[in-house]
Amino acid sequence: MKAFVVEHRGEPGSFKEIELPAPAAAEILVRITAAGVNPIDWKARDRGDMALPFVMGRDFAGVVSKLGENVTKYREGERIFGIARAHGSYAEYTLVSEDDRLGPFAKIPDDVGDADAAALPTAGLTALAALDSLGASAGTTLLVLGATGGVGSFAVQIARDRGAHIIGTARSANAEAARTLGVDEFVAYDAGDVAGAVQRAHPDGVDAILDLVDDEDAIKAMAPLLRPQGKIVSTIGAADENWFSQRQITAENLYVADSPRWSHAGLRTLAEMVEQQRLRVNIAAEYPLGEALAALERSKSGVNGKIVITVT
Repeated sequence: MKAFVVEHRGEPGSFKEIELPAPAAAEILVRITAAGVNPIDWKARDRGDMALPFVMGRDFAGVVSKLGENVTKYREGERIFGIARAHGSYAEYTLVSEDDRLGPFAKIPDDVGDADAAALPTAGLTALAALDSLGASAGTTLLVLGATGGVGSFAVQIARDRGAHIIGTARSANAEAARTLGVDEFVAYDAGDVAGAVQRAHPDGVDAILDLVDDEDAIKAMAPLLRPQGKIVSTIGAADENWFSQRQITAENLYVADSPRWSHAGLRTLAEMVEQQRLRVNIAAEYPLGEALAALERSKSGVNGKIVITVT
């Protein structure tokens, strides 16, 4: 089969032919139709801590091709989507296991397309878990820093669905995109001081902050924006939890794979929201499998929404 593989430390990866994997007793061989691109894909590669060789990517949508002898919940020909954490997704085929909690998958509803399904797993589950942690609901004033990116675009829509009042940040050119997603108030980070603008608009503070972009120093500037007992969540591990605690603020570095949302049930929730038109997948670009490297470079540059690799 063809796949995008990293064989040597420090290389970007290459498109090549590798052996077709065979499913073990609890595994399913999946013919991939689409793979979602996430920053964690190229970050994991660039960190250099993955066992070599490995197939790039995690998120996928595809068709059940072959079942291990102990698999009973699925049948050949069914469409499924999820996270191929162990075997990668930038390939014509991958393996998923019913025994692997870190690689959940679920059936794709008939009314959800493969590209949309492939774009959902990592970013969508991160958004769900973060909003759960923040307690975002009707009456919550929520600040989303990075509102039009992969996670942000899902988080804004899910928070809107829950009835929250949403302040969203992005670059000036993305103002209309942010409002289309459901942002009630837009703040352009390239047109002035974000913290100052939010503080002027909400002198009593906001209830919750979802920070998808700030580093350890920048995230501290968000502390004065929160009301007493407010909470801030970082999805990139930037929050100094003790520092915030000393200021009576709850901070959390969210590791989505530790969340209950990282599950079959979490994936079903996302798929049902798309099926019910409560959640829209914004696909910024699609690349064929042979151009996976270009897709990764595009991801590095930052995009509104999601990039998807199509496999034919």
